[in-house]
Amino acid sequence: MHSEADTGAQLYRRGAMIAAGLAVGLITLGGVVRITGSGMGCGDHWPLCNGRILPNLSDTLEVIEWSHRWVALLVSFAVAALAAIALRRHRDQPALRNPALLALAVLLLQIVLGAVTVKLWNAAPTVVVHLTNAMVLLGLLVVAALRAGEQLRGEQVIPGRGPTGALLAPGLAFLVVVFGAFVANYNAGLYCLGFPLCAGGVLPPAEALGKLQWVHRVLAFLFLGHTIGLALGSRRLTGEGAAAYRRAAWMLAAIVVLQVTVGAAMMLSLLPTSLRAAHLFVGSLVWTSAIVLAFRSRRMLTARSPAHEDPAHASATSEGIVGPVSALDAEAVATPSLMADLVTLTKPRIISLLLLTTVAPMYITGHGVPPISLVLWVIVGGYLMAGGANTVNMWFDRDIDMLMSRTRLRPIPSGRISALAALAFGLAQGAIAFWIFWHFVNPLSAWLAFSGYLFYIFVYTVWLKRISAQNIVIGGAAGAFPPLVGWTAMTGTLDLPAIYLFAIIFFWTPPHFWALALIKKQDYARAGIPMMPVVQGDQWTKIQMLAYTLMLIPLTVMPSIFGALGLFYAVAALALGGRLLWYSIKVLREAGVTPTAWKMYKYSLLYLALLFVAMGVDRAVPFGHGYERAPLLILDHPETEAMAPGSTALPAAHHAP
Repeated sequence: MHSEADTGAQLYRRGAMIAAGLAVGLITLGGVVRITGSGMGCGDHWPLCNGRILPNLSDTLEVIEWSHRWVALLVSFAVAALAAIALRRHRDQPALRNPALLALAVLLLQIVLGAVTVKLWNAAPTVVVHLTNAMVLLGLLVVAALRAGEQLRGEQVIPGRGPTGALLAPGLAFLVVVFGAFVANYNAGLYCLGFPLCAGGVLPPAEALGKLQWVHRVLAFLFLGHTIGLALGSRRLTGEGAAAYRRAAWMLAAIVVLQVTVGAAMMLSLLPTSLRAAHLFVGSLVWTSAIVLAFRSRRMLTARSPAHEDPAHASATSEGIVGPVSALDAEAVATPSLMADLVTLTKPRIISLLLLTTVAPMYITGHGVPPISLVLWVIVGGYLMAGGANTVNMWFDRDIDMLMSRTRLRPIPSGRISALAALAFGLAQGAIAFWIFWHFVNPLSAWLAFSGYLFYIFVYTVWLKRISAQNIVIGGAAGAFPPLVGWTAMTGTLDLPAIYLFAIIFFWTPPHFWALALIKKQDYARAGIPMMPVVQGDQWTKIQMLAYTLMLIPLTVMPSIFGALGLFYAVAALALGGRLLWYSIKVLREAGVTPTAWKMYKYSLLYLALLFVAMGVDRAVPFGHGYERAPLLILDHPETEAMAPGSTALPAAHHAP
């Protein structure tokens, strides 16, 4: 016999699964409405259809649009019922209550967006936003069903640490879906026919819409490679939850392969209606599977050595913050290879975010889409410059690394790489990076990248890190150089929007790093590093984190106010900043070091990444018919007046030598 709690969880799970299934159907049917041109089948009447409750059965377009609205009504009932179950039976269980209530809130927004879409005669931007919100709703329902399944199986939820790449899967999937929505609603597929090449070429077409489809296709190929890599890598994983994660990884890879196959058939068949609808249907399954994979990765405890464990997670666990961890975490693995140690010296996880903040500004300068060759050279040079600085940082800090539990197994303090060899490796990377920037990008970018290299080594590592509690505030400016490098790589000059980007990262760094410093406080104290929590206490650190966050949020909106970016970015910046502010306030209100500090640290990484992605989307996609971006504010730009508004041509003086 099932207990009352089990019965409630089972009812909740069934409700979530029904709502999720209906949401997939609604998304697919919405695609059929768009593809067949049935969006105005009911005119601009809402919620009635041309003033009637029932459609005219002889009018196919009216029937299709009315059917879409009817399924939307079923989804509304299902989500409302799920929220009622959550409030009635799971009020004291946030894991089940919160997804249901969030789904209800997103549903209400979806209804409003549906009405706005009809009233605006299915304008492309509103249709894209409508679809995006529907995907968010679907994701919440999938999470609700997964959590209910855990409760039914009586599983104790212990935060695990599967492959980091699994957490990127939903973000990449969402990005591909959003770009696909723009491609579909702006009919950009017609400018990039053929497969796998775009209109027979490797580089994007000259037309703006062709570039849009090309970017969507490149993202899809990257996502395909990422998912196949996750699936292959899952074979080597062991430990609690590994089997479930492995099934989810292979399922996602299979569905992505299916999606690429459908997309290829669609392009080679000149975009038939049936394949376009199938492409959207499989896309919703891709999104669902990516969420399942990320969910499974957070429930997985794998065999790891301390050398491969995330430092913040290790510190949090040692202080009893995160919770119990399986004994498998303590098992040793084979000694890393020389190549793996050299990569470790560069700190690749940190560099991935630095590269995003370098490349994204290249797409928002107003000088058109950067050549792929230029982007690649910037990525290679940027990685080597940042990697060289990180390597020299590890060389200089090798004495204190031996005193800290999270760093004592790094390649230098562990003795796997000699200090002299590491120093030579770091200096060589910096020299090669400078040569790449100078010869393949432009001299200004080379000097800016090298300035960041020197700033991180001498100002932060050598000077401030060991003597001042403000080390991360001033020294952290080194991490704000990448946007300047990316901007000047495209324009050849420093403009006001680039300064905004520098300032955004400058003010983002303290709350981001101090959240981690709260967790690693004991390590820093043991090594004699005067981090803010060590010398001025947790409470003052939390107040400072809130202060910097309050300065950061209005600063992120400034590019939109002064015309460098548009409304989409402004809304995204406010939404993302609101969540960061919520974390700052919660950390301040809680006593001591709590799990919220770790959550804030993780979110701050996602925050900065999504903020720069929003910049690229805002500049790349015209959000409205006849929409023109406000002119960029340029500092001492000698050729500004000579350039026509909206021109994508680079002045000759700004091309890389």
